Amino acid sequence: MEGIFIGVLCLSGCLTFSTCLLHQYHFVSDAMNWTEAQSYCREKYTDLATIENTEEMKKLNDTVSDAGHSSKVWIGLYSHIDWKWSDGFNQSGAEYRNWDLVQPPDPNYRTLEDSDFVSVSTVKTWSEAQRHCREHYTDLATVTNDAENIKIQNLITPINLAWIGLYRDPEIYWSDGSNYSFSFWYQGVNLLGSMKVICGVADLEKGGQWRLFSCEERKPFVCYSVPTVKTVVKMRVKLEDSSLDLNDPVVKEHILKELQDRLKENGLSGVTLKWKEQADGKVFHKEEKGSDKKKKTEL
Repeated sequence: MEGIFIGVLCLSGCLTFSTCLLHQYHFVSDAMNWTEAQSYCREKYTDLATIENTEEMKKLNDTVSDAGHSSKVWIGLYSHIDWKWSDGFNQSGAEYRNWDLVQPPDPNYRTLEDSDFVSVSTVKTWSEAQRHCREHYTDLATVTNDAENIKIQNLITPINLAWIGLYRDPEIYWSDGSNYSFSFWYQGVNLLGSMKVICGVADLEKGGQWRLFSCEERKPFVCYSVPTVKTVVKMRVKLEDSSLDLNDPVVKEHILKELQDRLKENGLSGVTLKWKEQADGKVFHKEEKGSDKKKKTEL
């Protein structure tokens, strides 16, 4: 079927395509947990709000503010929490936790190394502390019971803060499956503790910055929908093989695929193509001699 797109003289048809614009946001004042809000948004709109740039962040803030709301609203962010030990320990005691009710935001704690146990007073980030421990000892400390936890507390008194080997995978996801690239995180404390799943809000009291809470909390939320612009394009096709029926469904599907691939090659994503049928149910009609010549549309 190659050669269908060589010229623009004999046959014409109409092609409709839609292209995505910025997300359109919808504030819902009913308080729901995150999962309920997600289901509502998927039923009524597209999904819970996804934010991909600063312009959309401003648009979401304006939408919520215009509705008279000025606190926290669910958006489409979520993350699964799977706490692990830096040295890979996963035997009996690996699930031991002794969470503090308040987790200070300062990331520059002193280092606690696991050589049963060694306290290092040098201030480092967690990654720097892990690297130091692996170079000079075994690893950051793994704590498996109350006795070990008390031993650590005695080592770090009176400072009371020290890195240990506990960490979680930092993956964050959008409810609609969009790539997580743009971020607008609040730099203060996000209390995670023993939660298995955490969900994101835009906090209007902090300029819309994102924070993490238990997904079971009930909050108002923001959905999004995607407006589209439809354009009808007339195209002419010159056939190398005059026996080819352009109205054959297989042929029409092949042409659409060729056009879709060409759009992708030119960096146009989020475009949907479909044929527009005429009153007789056909897409293509033979152009009569002497009819007005129209300019070719490049696709």
